[in-house]
Amino acid sequence: MDRKITASHAEIDDAAQMALFLERIPNSGDLDALLMERRVVSTRNYDDDAMIARFVRSNGTTVACYTVEDVTIDEGEMIAAQCELLDVWSLENFSAAVHVALDPEV
Repeated sequence: MDRKITASHAEIDDAAQMALFLERIPNSGDLDALLMERRVVSTRNYDDDAMIARFVRSNGTTVACYTVEDVTIDEGEMIAAQCELLDVWSLENFSAAVHVALDPEV
């Protein structure tokens, strides 16, 4: 099954980029504070009502959010486990991890 997968990126020092990046993430206040520490960050959250899983990665300079729509919380956990194997995060690699996690026969 094809899932809608999107990515957004921002430079942490660019206030305008960060404002746009964070406005797309519900309840992002804690995330904003965490990112402003400019450390390596790997976190995720799940929106039960919208059935959206978000995976946030930062190297302390830039931040990326990979979003998968129409997934259950259990599927989000399966995606997270598969993402632990990623050496390089990109939309292509993340999408491949999602497909391995959710569609292993394909």
